Amino acid sequence: MGSRLHHDALVEGAFLAGLTVVIALLGLFMPPLFLLSNLITPLPLAVLVRRHDLKTGAVALMVAAALLFVLYGRPVTVLMLVIQLGPLGLLLGLLFKNHVRAGLAVAAAAVVAAGLTLVTLVLGFWITGINPLAIGPQMHQGAEHLLEWYRQQGFIEPGMEEELRRILQEMMQLAALLLPANLVIWSLVSTFITYYLGQVVFRRLGYVVTPLPPFKQWQFPWYLVWILILGLAFLMGGDALEKQFISAIGKNLLYTGAFLYLVLGLAVVSFYFARWQLSGTVKILLAVALLLYWPFAVLMLITLGLVDSLVNIRHSAHHREKGGDDK
Repeated sequence: MGSRLHHDALVEGAFLAGLTVVIALLGLFMPPLFLLSNLITPLPLAVLVRRHDLKTGAVALMVAAALLFVLYGRPVTVLMLVIQLGPLGLLLGLLFKNHVRAGLAVAAAAVVAAGLTLVTLVLGFWITGINPLAIGPQMHQGAEHLLEWYRQQGFIEPGMEEELRRILQEMMQLAALLLPANLVIWSLVSTFITYYLGQVVFRRLGYVVTPLPPFKQWQFPWYLVWILILGLAFLMGGDALEKQFISAIGKNLLYTGAFLYLVLGLAVVSFYFARWQLSGTVKILLAVALLLYWPFAVLMLITLGLVDSLVNIRHSAHHREKGGDDK
């Protein structure tokens, strides 16, 4: 009986390792499918761990990595892909196998995914020597091409070219500076999507899966505020010491924290939209107002999310409502 189970595990492991390779290669050879491929690639490994164990999944990951090295032929690219997506697939399988609560599972997977993203960023710089935060000549050349196109179309008035060039250079510098934060944010978003797709797959396979809480009930722990505290500390420390690298770390931490609190602020707004039972017309008008005053709305939502994580205003409002009903 044991040998039969072992044989089945090997067969399934080989099949799902091959499926992982096929999905990954689709994204590598067809760039338009790259993002979709990255979302799906961890799922075969997660299924394997859920059906068998972590050892079987780890062996399948090594087999898939070896096949990718042979078939794709770009070791650095394959290494980055395997590091970023392989452990995530194994972790998701363990989370589903142990019936970890959906909110906690997404949080754990997101933290690991963000860490793996930073590891691949540092490892890529160490292997290739290319600093992804540096403004390369290609970006300057792209800015010049854009200016030339504006000039040909007649969009640039006399005397505006230098000002527009300065604005484009500042935008490129900001994009390069916040690249780590944007990669981390994308890893958080993509992990959530992958987890949701994993729920769909496991339900189709007949497994019991704990559902994700509704968006209006999302909550973040209070200690998330340390991202902002550390960000401010690094930013002020870097400016005081005139160390741009330290200051850049602070800016990336603040940017990432602001995104998380923005999401939480939207969850709070969603909660009150449902609680107040607003009509569809009023909801549309409020949404349009948020878009029209987007810079102010973003600041308001971030503040709302920060306050909610510290004092849980939705929980307080719910208890006040219950207390009023009892009276």
